[in-house]
Amino acid sequence: MCYQVVERYSVCRCLYYKHAIDPCPAHGQRGHIVQEKTVLVGYACASHSSHRPEAAYELQNAGVLPDSGYGSGTYPTRR
Repeated sequence: MCYQVVERYSVCRCLYYKHAIDPCPAHGQRGHIVQEKTVLVGYACASHSSHRPEAAYELQNAGVLPDSGYGSGTYPTRR
């Protein structure tokens, strides 16, 4: 089965980048499908992200940090 990796922003799901198809031996044959694999990146695109400085301040004071789009372990709680 052929795969195509598609990168999308994690919040708004807008397209970030669409990679070339990774072909398999059956590529181009009748009835063969390309399976799309989605990878979440970043936070939000320029159209959907907030450019207000006070929004970042509000998040920071609420103890919420913006999501980078990458999974990592747990973080210690804020004291």
